[in-house]
Amino acid sequence: MATEVVIPDRDDLKISEVCELTGVKPFVLRYWETEFPELAPAKGAGGQRSYTRSDVQLILRIKHLLYEERFTVAGAKKRLAEEVRPVVAVSPPPAVDSPAPEKVERVIRVLAEARRELAELVEILKK
Repeated sequence: MATEVVIPDRDDLKISEVCELTGVKPFVLRYWETEFPELAPAKGAGGQRSYTRSDVQLILRIKHLLYEERFTVAGAKKRLAEEVRPVVAVSPPPAVDSPAPEKVERVIRVLAEARRELAELVEILKK
């Protein structure tokens, strides 16, 4: 029986936090990123992955499909595509000139992380 995972109300979770929440090792997450295009955490200037709540929910879904329902990776990809397809068909197409909202959010997170890192560097240089 699966236990309920409480995902923090943040969209900047580090890979170690995601591993602890999901019970999945870092190398497995990195592999899944190559196999499941939907799983694409933002990366900061230093390459640090930054996961969102929806990324963690997707990881838990992939884990369930692979480990509990015993799907192959190909089967899990197909199932995820089937689950997403009705949502895509109902959603209105995005305006041609506007980027997808999740891409904008990821850029904002990456810029905020870069700003924090720059502020830390300024403090170090002041010393």
